[in-house]
Amino acid sequence: MISIEILRRFPLFVGLDKYFRDLAMEGEEITLKTDEWLFHEGDAADFIYLILSGSIELKMAHDSERIHHAHLSTLSVEGDTIGWSALVVPHLYSFCAIAAKDTRLVKFNAAYIRDLMEEDREAGCILMYRLAQIMRTRMKNMHIRFASLVGP
Repeated sequence: MISIEILRRFPLFVGLDKYFRDLAMEGEEITLKTDEWLFHEGDAADFIYLILSGSIELKMAHDSERIHHAHLSTLSVEGDTIGWSALVVPHLYSFCAIAAKDTRLVKFNAAYIRDLMEEDREAGCILMYRLAQIMRTRMKNMHIRFASLVGP
């Protein structure tokens, strides 16, 4: 369980006040040490995470053995969402996530949030709108990243 006050700071859940108590009960604070993997690309996406402190690097495997990874971006702002794929079919993580330094996160069971989205269409609409914003930002950042690798 996490405090409702912490939950109120997360942009993903703004406007979902009537669910704060239940979301706070579902949230679990976890800690990752530097270089500890949160998940790998293609893993079943059972959880969605929000940063409390620290930073997470998003990476993508670039070999068939998934040993070597390309850096895509670093998330370090309180409330940054990691693992949004857990809320979108096929519920598989699209990238790898690793702690760039010691990091505190809030972990939510994605099945609970998916159920909430199904049961309350307004809440589902709010969450999908926020997820679309997250995806747009990530795509824009990746575009900038890839453009810098290719050059002019």
